[in-house]
Parts: sequence; structure tokens; C-alpha cells
Amino acid sequence: MSRVNASPPERALAEELGVSGITLRSVLQRLQADNLVDVVPRSGAFVRHPSPPAVMAAGPELAQTGSFIRAMETQGRATRVRFLEPSAIVPADDHVATQLRVAPGALLLRRHRVHLVEGVPYRILDSYYLASLVGALLGRDEGYISLFAWLREHAGVTATRAVERLRVRMPDAREAATLRIARGQPIVDMERLVWGEGGDADTGTPFEYSRIIANAALHEFTYAYPIDEEASR
Repeated sequence: MSRVNASPPERALAEELGVSGITLRSVLQRLQADNLVDVVPRSGAFVRHPSPPAVMAAGPELAQTGSFIRAMETQGRATRVRFLEPSAIVPADDHVATQLRVAPGALLLRRHRVHLVEGVPYRILDSYYLASLVGALLGRDEGYISLFAWLREHAGVTATRAVERLRVRMPDAREAATLRIARGQPIVDMERLVWGEGGDADTGTPFEYSRIIANAALHEFTYAYPIDEEASR
């Protein structure tokens, strides 16, 4: 990214352009919302390289390629996974236990990370997996591991179904800082459950629960579904 202004960032640029600090701040926030600049407190504004949206053209990403990273790589995009915390075996809290249909305190593998495309943070993932199935991935935080491929090879489990719940909201301060967006820029908040079969997997119990916080301006979701005959009457 190339530097736009020097410290003090807003004051110097406002004087150069002959506008008020309030006007400049409003313009920078709009440019940041459009993913054209990054505004870094006490450092200045930086021009972003063009970041086309992550397009899931034919349906949900898991159905197409098995993961967001694979979906981006098939589009020729450079990707990277950065862990916000080391992976850990943790007890399930009440909410996650309810989602995964296990008892509170059941052991889970937690992986908290960011997916970057062309160096830009697209989404934050906070994922919980049944430790009985994927506990061996503890500490393997470098590079990208295809979870579905790993499960099939090491646990004999094949992912078969996913349910996603999406809502749009504004980010909190930590989410905005991690995604490098303004607090007034919308995000997509997705909850995902994934089921599998084979090996030790219980077909009635999901093995993955993920909370995904995505920069809304960088994602485009397309879903196809049948229309019931009753709806056409």
C-alpha cells in the first residue's frame, strides 16, 4: 500500500487540500467503506490495491470447493491464513455446546484466525471442532490445511451437510481493527454448522461450529433454491 498523507495525517492533508478536518474525515471514512484506503490511527491513510469481492458464483462456498481459501485460489487469488491466537483444546461453553449438541465442558479444538486475500483481511473465523475427531490438528497453525481432506484421510469422515445463518450488522472495535475497516462499515456475521458421516462421526451431531465475521464490501453471496409448488399458486 502506498502512503497518502504524512503525520499529522488529517491536519496536514486537510491544509494541503484546503478543507476542514471534519470534511476530510468524512471523505476518508467513505473511501475506507468503499475499500479504497486504510485509515490507520496516528499513522495516516494508505491506498489499497483493488480488492474484488469474493464471489461465490454458483452456491455456498463449501458446496463448491470445500473452503473459502480453495474458492479464492481457484480464482487465481493469493491467500494467507493468520492465526489470532494459537489453536487450543478448550471446554465447550453453553452456547457452543448447544450448537454442537454436546455437553457443556466437552473438549473442542478452537482455531481463531483471519483469512487474507492479496494481503487484505477478508474475514475472521472463530471455529470449534470436536476434539475427538480433529484434536490431532492442535498446534498445526502454519499454512493452510484443508480440514475436509484431513478428516477424510485421518478420521474417515466425509463432510456431508452445512447450515449457515447470516445477518448484517456493524462491527465492534476489535472486529473493525482486525478487518481494517471503519466502525460504520457493515460486516456479514455468519454462523456455520457442518455435519459429517463415517468413522466416529455421529450423523446427528455437527462436528464444526464456526462464527465468521466478513467484510461485507468484499463478499458477494449467491444462493439457488427450488420454489415450492404451493408458492406458485
